[in-house]
Amino acid sequence: MLTRWLRLAACFLLLVAGQAGAAETLQLWHGYRGAERAAFEKLIEEYNRSQDQVQVKALAVPFGGYADKLSAALPRGQGPDLFVFAHDRLGGWASAGHTVAPIDPYVSERLRKRFPANLIDAMTYGGDLYGLPFNFKSPALILNTDLVQAAPETTDAMVAEAMRHTDRNAGRFGLAYSYTEPFFHGALMNSFGNGPFDRGGNLDLDSPANVRSLEMLARWVREDRILPEEPSSTLVTSLFNQGRAAMVISGPWMLGEISPQVNYRVVPLPVNSESGQPLSPWVAVEGLFLSPWSRNPAAAVAIMDYLTSRSSAETMAIDGGQLPANISAFEHPSVATDDTAMAFRRQLEAARPIPNLPAMTLVWVPLENALKKVVKGAAQPEAELHQLQRRLSGDLARLERSRARSESPATMPAWLWLLPILLVLAAVWLWQRYRTQLAAGWHANRTAYLYILPAILGMTLLVFFPLLYGLLLSFTDTTVFNEHTPLWSRLIGIDNYLSILGDFDLWQGEGVERNLDFDNFYWTLLITVLWTVSNVVLAVGLALVLALALDRPIFGRGLFRLVLILPWAIPNYITALVWKGMFHPQFGVINQGLQVLGLAPVAWFDSIGASFFTGLVTNVWLSIPFMMVVILGGLQSIPRELYEAARVEGAGRWLQFRTITLPLLKPVLIPAVILSVVWTFNMFNVIYLVSDGAPAGANDILITKAFRIGFEKYQYAYAAAYSMVILALLFCYALWQTQVSRSMETVR
Repeated sequence: MLTRWLRLAACFLLLVAGQAGAAETLQLWHGYRGAERAAFEKLIEEYNRSQDQVQVKALAVPFGGYADKLSAALPRGQGPDLFVFAHDRLGGWASAGHTVAPIDPYVSERLRKRFPANLIDAMTYGGDLYGLPFNFKSPALILNTDLVQAAPETTDAMVAEAMRHTDRNAGRFGLAYSYTEPFFHGALMNSFGNGPFDRGGNLDLDSPANVRSLEMLARWVREDRILPEEPSSTLVTSLFNQGRAAMVISGPWMLGEISPQVNYRVVPLPVNSESGQPLSPWVAVEGLFLSPWSRNPAAAVAIMDYLTSRSSAETMAIDGGQLPANISAFEHPSVATDDTAMAFRRQLEAARPIPNLPAMTLVWVPLENALKKVVKGAAQPEAELHQLQRRLSGDLARLERSRARSESPATMPAWLWLLPILLVLAAVWLWQRYRTQLAAGWHANRTAYLYILPAILGMTLLVFFPLLYGLLLSFTDTTVFNEHTPLWSRLIGIDNYLSILGDFDLWQGEGVERNLDFDNFYWTLLITVLWTVSNVVLAVGLALVLALALDRPIFGRGLFRLVLILPWAIPNYITALVWKGMFHPQFGVINQGLQVLGLAPVAWFDSIGASFFTGLVTNVWLSIPFMMVVILGGLQSIPRELYEAARVEGAGRWLQFRTITLPLLKPVLIPAVILSVVWTFNMFNVIYLVSDGAPAGANDILITKAFRIGFEKYQYAYAAAYSMVILALLFCYALWQTQVSRSMETVR
């Protein structure tokens, strides 16, 4: 017996010793794919083989949901010990807390000197270093060497060379890039001054330097005419591959899309002839960040050290095709002889990291809208930037107030504690009052209730709970700065609703700068009503005409029905993108058709009316098939004997339609119109994908405006209140429509 106990004790001690000697495992998340992933995971395997104290478990997270997973996991003490991500969110993460941790105590001066100063700055916020730079990506100038042999040294030389290769009638351009995207316009802004912020980190969009940058861009587009209209990355790549763009400004991400038949060379951007400074593009830095919940931060930083060492950087450059932040890797013969990699390395000397300030997240979309207005001649650079500065300053002040309010000491209000108790008491009271009826109903219909139970649970989880949460959220001031703070510290009552419904001033600015405020709720409501009414009237009217035509025995009726139903069968986002391409002012088939007919092309997205028309045409095209099928079914249910009797009595076609067809179609038309109104009122896809609310948000409807408030301005509670207002409007419409339907049934 004693021997058995001794053996068990020995086994227990061996087990404990084995557990004590087991290697600690740290989690590392990344979003790499293809060659980058293979090279990265090769480094992880080499690190794990090199020692047995700490092991790294790498997880490749799909890039589309990577940021959301980090934002959901890390503030709650979950997720990885370290992760790879772009540096531009650092300011928001560091300000909110619970997402990243500083690594200064674990980083030596030797390790800091491994990287260029501008890349270390990208990983620094508030004087603290939060990670190590891993790789960088920035735009440069890419030449078609069959057209341009010598790299231009100045912007004047670049414009002169571009004008030599520009023939707008033939669709050829000397220069092409996505110039309305703030990321690409950064090269001009930075060459004149400090970009969107001054040296103290304060918003400075309307500085003279930024005004000059917009004036130069407008001159390139409207006077020199060397750039294509409505640029996009897809259009830029297509023009370059077809030999219709002599030079493009893009980054390493485009190289894999260049056709093998195109001979190209990458060179740094030229010097700005007006300022004497080189064009300084934004550089995006991917860094290795430390989680504040890491169990062993020193070991995590040691892993960062290994992954950013010279040998690891060489592996990522040679096998993964990266541009490593450890620039000593560019001394390796395989990298040093790569002209493309060395061109991007030289471009890094003039590049500036994207500001990692939290305010930068608010700048991208409004600045893009401002760029579009300026290059189209719809606004002057100085006035537009002045208005943008004022509007964004107000948004930033609102975010800062919400953060300050949530950081101030606050206790949970008594009524918030009482709320669940009151709900329970109300449920008990209802049960006591209706217990007999509920019990009788349950016993009589148990099988039916069991059948609908899954649907009830699904509706509760997917509809009612989000609806109630959104309603509660609308009474707070939740923003990106305070979303993880306690709820009671964010409650502000009905302030959001008062702000939405109480803004009666449709104008913004002063004096000559005074113009319509497209962010105003009542302007957006007006556009939404016009959008809904015009779409429903046209869609129902045209569908009725087509249904009446197809209800008759005509030749090829089956084929016509099939062709007319196809737009409904195709996903609406695909149809929206096709129509957007057709409306392109320069390469769209609609303008090309107008030119064939001898008419001038139309700038479809430059004016409120034309832009509204593009969405109207697209949505009517999408709506007609459903309406036609519904109406056609109603027509075929009408007895033919009624028409025969009417003809015998001498009634003409119009009288037959007015007295027989239309009255008997009402039971079909009314539900179809109700559905059409609700769908059109909230038709997000068409507005967002076709016109994107152009110009400058003037054609946004309520649902797209709520999206922009939530996901471009990061004012989540205000967006929730906006959504509740939309729900209330639709609810009122439904009540009115129900009353109208009942009155019509009474009359009938």
